[in-house]
Amino acid sequence: MDVVIPVYGGYDLTLACLASVLDGLPDWARVVVVDDRAPDPRLSSKLVELAQSTSIRLIRQPVNGGFPKAANAGMRHDLTRDVVLLNSDTLVPPGWLPTLRTAAYGDSSIGSATPFSNDATIMSYPSVEHVNDVPTLAEVKSLDAMARRANPRVVIDLPTAIGFCVYIKRDCLNDTGLLREDRFAQGYCEENDFSIRARHLGWRHVGVPRLYVGHVGSQSFRATKSYLIDRNLRFLNQLHPGYDAMVQEFKRADPLAGSRKRLDIQRWRSMRKPSKSVLLVTHGRGGGVQKHVAARAAYLRRHGLRPIVLWPVASLDGKGRDCVIGDGPRGGTPNLRYSIPRELKGLAALLGPDQPVRAEVHHLVGHDDALLDLFALLQIPYEIVVHDYSWFCTRINLMRADKRYCGEPSLDGCEACFADDGSNLEDDIRPTELVEQSSRHLAGATRVVVPSEDVFVRMQRHFSGLKLKTINWENDDVLIGRAPIAQSDRRPTTKRGNVITVCVVGAIGYEKGYDYLLACVRDARKKVLPLHFIVVGFTCDDARLLDAGPISITGRYDEAEAVDLIRSQSADVGLLTSLWPETWCYTLTQMWRAGLDVVAFDLGTPAERINKTGRGYLVPLGLPPDRMNTLLLEGTEARIALHQGRPLPPVRTPEGVADRISSRG
Repeated sequence: MDVVIPVYGGYDLTLACLASVLDGLPDWARVVVVDDRAPDPRLSSKLVELAQSTSIRLIRQPVNGGFPKAANAGMRHDLTRDVVLLNSDTLVPPGWLPTLRTAAYGDSSIGSATPFSNDATIMSYPSVEHVNDVPTLAEVKSLDAMARRANPRVVIDLPTAIGFCVYIKRDCLNDTGLLREDRFAQGYCEENDFSIRARHLGWRHVGVPRLYVGHVGSQSFRATKSYLIDRNLRFLNQLHPGYDAMVQEFKRADPLAGSRKRLDIQRWRSMRKPSKSVLLVTHGRGGGVQKHVAARAAYLRRHGLRPIVLWPVASLDGKGRDCVIGDGPRGGTPNLRYSIPRELKGLAALLGPDQPVRAEVHHLVGHDDALLDLFALLQIPYEIVVHDYSWFCTRINLMRADKRYCGEPSLDGCEACFADDGSNLEDDIRPTELVEQSSRHLAGATRVVVPSEDVFVRMQRHFSGLKLKTINWENDDVLIGRAPIAQSDRRPTTKRGNVITVCVVGAIGYEKGYDYLLACVRDARKKVLPLHFIVVGFTCDDARLLDAGPISITGRYDEAEAVDLIRSQSADVGLLTSLWPETWCYTLTQMWRAGLDVVAFDLGTPAERINKTGRGYLVPLGLPPDRMNTLLLEGTEARIALHQGRPLPPVRTPEGVADRISSRG
């Protein structure tokens, strides 16, 4: 049989691929390299050198014709032999060819066989939904060894072969014909078209999850990949109506789920350390909870403990919830999913050898209530960490559907809110039932950790007798008495004359005060005020906000660059517009670290922190947007007046500012 490798670009990748293929190549196999007019003369010269040493057979195309034409040239080299089509950016493990051939000849109806890979669409591992890390050759060999142990005799029928690495029997190739060069030119979807034509002739395509091949992916067409895929997929569906539906049905049924899970179990066992572990239960909604869990994981590692994170996902059959476990917050084993409560004992059996000593429950939203029984099975204590008010509020953040803070009424009021506004929880549970359920969970905890005195008081109001412990998420003590960074010491990027620049940070949705910010911006435009707002981050409707008045939006940012990005705006003051009593606020810390004093509503933990540090100013919740603008413009004088209950001073617009704002739009 012939291993056909079309080559165009990627000098180092191609040579690494060839080295892995030639290492231990069986005497019944040959390597046929097709040089599709590689633009790098070094690569072409190296291929000639390898051919002269008899390591490979080399076919040199007269002109660059694209992947299908180059592949066909290799498959025509000997019309009597089976072929493996292999991308030049792959890395193969020892024994890969015999494994593929054995799978292909497992049944006379099998026409093609495709292995697992990090980048192979429906044969991707570990994730079929997200981009996987590209493995080194050592990692390829390790993963392949585990795949052989996990799935020793498994083959799974596929709707299509995957062209990065596919064994094709010559009989199937002769029946079906070669790849279509006329329709798929530069590449993508040509193997799908081939596979469907073969299916119509009775040939099967199988996946081989006992073999793992590394794949860098899309080296030849990096710039035009999206265009080629979109174009060729449209054409493929015109040629073969129902192709997309067939693939979607395969994804829905997911017959490879068991193979991926068995391989994840092998990997999980290989990750085990002699150290003990701590279970961190969280939700899958990101935000501040994810940030805090990541910080906790780092803390545990520094203290010699292994963090194991559990988060919820919808079950594969859509009828319940699964719990996924990962080695730290990044996960890496997305197929270690257990249906709760049905597979609770199986989850306990997997985690037992990891020597868990305790659990931290950071969030139960999305989890089945029975997950807490896991701790009894493992015979470990658990503590609860409060990040929001999902313990007693079905809206989670004490905000009604009209985007207003509810004021925390009695349970009767909560029941009315539930009846009128519904729930943001994933359980259809009434407030009274929620409080009863939470009371049991909270009472079973060794302690309940809250981030501030404000949260302490609110939780105590709803749950008496709790063992509450206040631990701030960050250390504000270093900020007490520290003066803001002088304007001259910040890194200015723009000059706005006498215009006051107001910085708002984060992902600004409705609960974070999007409508309030919008009203401030509109008021500034209407009155031609010398104000300019900057959102460092993004909002739930950027276009509407940008159209409203004097505002800029930077877009999404990485956490590591937040403080420098805020500082670079050369703003005069920070503004928190959140309308619910936040339990913490990482963006407040970021603005402080960037040297800004912060104006916020007198509500929740941010207000407590500003009062404690003196690094900002508090205004009543419900302060009209126009009065907020006055306060932002007039600074200390207005803030003192507001504090003393006196009327705010009139707005004084500096001469010429109105013209500048009008011209800026």
